[in-house]
Amino acid sequence: MSSVTSRSHGHSLLRDALQRLLRNRVATGSVVFLALMALACFVLPLFPCIASPNLTDLDHIAATSSLQHWLGTDHLGRDMLSRVLYGGRISLLVGVLSTAVAVMLGVVYGMVSGYAGGRTDAAMMRTVDVLFALPFIVVVVVFSLSIEEPCRQMTDYVVQLTGWSRDAVAPLFGLAPVFLAIGALGWLTLARIVRTQTLALREQEFVLAARSLGLSHFSILFRHIAPNLFGTVIVYTTLAVPGIILTESTLSFIGLGVKAPNSSWGTLIKEGADRLEVAPQLLVYPAIFFCLTLLALNFLGDGLRDAFDPKSAKD
Repeated sequence: MSSVTSRSHGHSLLRDALQRLLRNRVATGSVVFLALMALACFVLPLFPCIASPNLTDLDHIAATSSLQHWLGTDHLGRDMLSRVLYGGRISLLVGVLSTAVAVMLGVVYGMVSGYAGGRTDAAMMRTVDVLFALPFIVVVVVFSLSIEEPCRQMTDYVVQLTGWSRDAVAPLFGLAPVFLAIGALGWLTLARIVRTQTLALREQEFVLAARSLGLSHFSILFRHIAPNLFGTVIVYTTLAVPGIILTESTLSFIGLGVKAPNSSWGTLIKEGADRLEVAPQLLVYPAIFFCLTLLALNFLGDGLRDAFDPKSAKD
């Protein structure tokens, strides 16, 4: 009679978190929705069936849904489906790029502060406290306006250097003041979170062992401490993206974000709010896309937070 030996295989934190995330139907549904939304905003406009967002149809001004214009047209006769998709592309780009800037600054700043400790840590955290005391929107507006001219000059330089059309280059560099301004101040909360985690990790045995082996501070920070912050950073990132998209929409709503003729969901919502009594569909359609995307991002963030929770019981 043959005997069967059972072996217990270890599971990494990432694998366990992925399994818990896949069991969360709301989170997995949010991932599918966000993937479809990204495909719709970035891939669908490449097909000829989607009209240019700035092409006007004077025969159909503020028209309702039809076979020619699935979501109708705005007050200038521009196709609403096209403008919503292009606006989503800009809003998602600003959210992702601004979050990337904030994550890089917050992780590095928080790790250095927590690892250094002592007076260095105190000085760095007081700097964060001072920045926290500043009115966020006002600082973003001032910073955005201060770098708007350099971005315009960079656009002229790229057009002269490459020969590309200004219409293709201007929207990309026009986004730079927005996502740099938001990202440059959006790292403060993450810096505090990372600093707290680093203070706990630097006293762990694996860090003490690395020090005893004579490894450099750079190696300890980025090869030993940083990987243990992965779960926290991922969760914060998914929760920060909707907040940054909302900030960009707020700036665009008050006329300080994306410049015409380009549009984001914020500018579309502003245009729809101005004409709510005449053409309510101008507000309804972009608001639906905007709200569903924010809900999906928040559901995904909650799912990742539960998945990476070390207190969750393993099945």
